[in-house]
Amino acid sequence: MPEEEYIDEPPLTELEQDQLDTGYFYFLATQEAYPALYGYVDQSRGYPIGGAKASTLHGLPPAEELMTTADGSNRLMLQLATWRVNLADLDALAPFIDAGDVAIVTESEWLSLKPEDSEEL
Repeated sequence: MPEEEYIDEPPLTELEQDQLDTGYFYFLATQEAYPALYGYVDQSRGYPIGGAKASTLHGLPPAEELMTTADGSNRLMLQLATWRVNLADLDALAPFIDAGDVAIVTESEWLSLKPEDSEEL
């Protein structure tokens, strides 16, 4: 009998395990960086889809509709299902992450920064 081959994969990071467990990416973005991210998603996904009668005009909610962190940093909080984020998106985010304008955090970190009396969007 042939032996089964096993691929020796490195263990998941805490962040990767959290994304697998929750099914979400939890993003924090500065007010200044968000317009660029908003525009990137629209451009990369082809929004508005459907021409003049489009029902979906943008891929991300406007900044005014997002919660801001309760830690005083005034960062915008965005939760996206993991299936909505692809490798190209993560590559596009890399310069923003490197500059400190965007962070991807775990659900527990995100919840600790969530304003107490706000409803989740």
